[in-house]
Amino acid sequence: MSRICFLLLALFPAGLSAQQLNKTISVKVVRKPVDTVLARISEAGNCSFSYVGKPFRADSLVTLTVSNKTVRQTLDQLFQGRIQYMESGEHIILQRTEAVRERHYVISGYVRDRENGQRIVNASVYDRGDLASAFTDSEGYFQLRLKDRGRQPSVQLTVSKELYLDTNMYVMPGFDRELHVAISPSKPVQLKEFTVSDQVEKTWLGKRLLSQGLRRQTDNISRFFASKPVQSSILPSIGSHGKMAGQVVNKFSLNILGGYSAGTDGVEIAGGFNINKKDAQYVQVAGIFNMVGGNVNGVQVGGIFNHNLRNVEGAQVGGIGNYSEGWMKGVQVGGIYNLMGDSVSGVQIGGIYNGIKGNVRGMQIAGIANMARGSARGGQIAGIANLYRGSVNGIQIGGIVNVNIDTASGMQIAGITNFVVNNAHGVQLSGITNITGGQFTGLQFAALYNHAGSSLNGVQIGLLGNFARKFNRGLQFGLVNVADSSGGLSIGVLNIVRENGYYKLSVYSGDLMPVNVSFKSGRKQFYSIIAGGMNEDLHALGLGIGREFSLRNRYLAITTDLLQQNLFNRSWKSMGQVYRLVPQLHFKASRWFSIQAGPVVSFAEYKDGIVERPGKGYPSISSGRSTGAWLGWQAGISFF
Repeated sequence: MSRICFLLLALFPAGLSAQQLNKTISVKVVRKPVDTVLARISEAGNCSFSYVGKPFRADSLVTLTVSNKTVRQTLDQLFQGRIQYMESGEHIILQRTEAVRERHYVISGYVRDRENGQRIVNASVYDRGDLASAFTDSEGYFQLRLKDRGRQPSVQLTVSKELYLDTNMYVMPGFDRELHVAISPSKPVQLKEFTVSDQVEKTWLGKRLLSQGLRRQTDNISRFFASKPVQSSILPSIGSHGKMAGQVVNKFSLNILGGYSAGTDGVEIAGGFNINKKDAQYVQVAGIFNMVGGNVNGVQVGGIFNHNLRNVEGAQVGGIGNYSEGWMKGVQVGGIYNLMGDSVSGVQIGGIYNGIKGNVRGMQIAGIANMARGSARGGQIAGIANLYRGSVNGIQIGGIVNVNIDTASGMQIAGITNFVVNNAHGVQLSGITNITGGQFTGLQFAALYNHAGSSLNGVQIGLLGNFARKFNRGLQFGLVNVADSSGGLSIGVLNIVRENGYYKLSVYSGDLMPVNVSFKSGRKQFYSIIAGGMNEDLHALGLGIGREFSLRNRYLAITTDLLQQNLFNRSWKSMGQVYRLVPQLHFKASRWFSIQAGPVVSFAEYKDGIVERPGKGYPSISSGRSTGAWLGWQAGISFF
């Protein structure tokens, strides 16, 4: 190799063709100075080198192996693009330069199985810095085009394949080269450091919107993720991060039609859709939908829907609906539906339906129905129906029905019925009926019927009737009241207490009517009375209440009845009302039969001229109008 001064260049006019640089050579040197390496290249290529000044360090030790490569390729590999060279006759002139440099270079090669030597198909080869990647073809061959970044000591490339260990290799940048890489299978017992969800790729939409290459990348690369400030894309596979989009968490992402990324840590906006493999934080807005494989912390707005495979902390707004498979803390607003795969702490507002598979701590509001499979502490408001499969502590307001499969504590308001399978504590208000399968404590108010499957501790008010299967410790008010046993009050036309009930059928005569019949039902401490009577001109029908007082003598008792009776003529036209206080002494001849008699205090208002019938004591029809009070009598017999 010759060393000359710069003036010597004039003796060698530049050749019109690069004959010396295109010669094919093979050279192998290990830790030799650059001068020695150039001498070996000169000898192998039958050429000589000239250079100006000190374009390189002469004492640099170089290891170089080339086989059947051109002199140009060999120099590229040796100097890494830092030296400019040109031909002049048989001389190759070297000069340091920063201006002449390849913008891109290609790394190619084959990937094989280290154990059996087989070529591996669909392995990922990628650069962590540039996020450039390539797949091996059916022959295990790959080509990776990289940007020339200038003075870099080396570039780290990684080979990843599902069920294989990741393999790193370091190459000198700036030059085309071919590599042969062997990777080892993973041991069956080896555990990964962490597992990344690939569920978005397995969803129906993921399989159709994400290319096979993007999904294959997820299978191969499970440990590497990068953070970048910006992403832009037209479609998931056409964007600034290419096939590595699923491995990048972005601060800002703008997706024209749709985008795909490892996650969002800032703002993501799409005209069509956003798909994140991992978490999304702060703001995500899409014209059609957002899909996140990890957690959401912030705000999601989807023109049609949002679908999250894990948890949500913040707000979801979907034009049609929202679906999160984990828990939620915050607010879901869906034009039609909201669905949660786990618990909710917050509010769901759905135009038609809200559904939760777990517990509720908050409120569900739906145009038609709400459903929660777990327990609840909060409320449900629906135009038609509310359903809890667990216990409830809160309020349910349903246009038609409220249903609770477990216990309930709070308030239920329904247009038709409220239904609790087990115990209930609080208030049930309905237009038709309230039903509790277990014990009820509180107030049941229904237009027709109330039902407690066990004891009643409170109040039942039903127009048609009330039922307490076991003990009544409160108040029942209805036409018919039923309880197994009672320590409270039952006010109605008919009261049935099966264990300690009080029943009397009485036939008697008195000063008001010569023939009367009454039936008493309830308890000795408080019973209801149905009474009727007649004479030649009038009929009497009435209701009342009373109590029996037992005396020390087991054959004697005293009853005190308060009765209100309506008087009718033969055409059943109302003629007046009579109010009667009836204390009577009873002689119990047997358990089933007694004789009673006593005075009666009466107060009456007569219409259309009811007057006392002379010589007979009871009233008859005449003319005029009168009111008055008098002392009368009553005597008869009773059965039961």
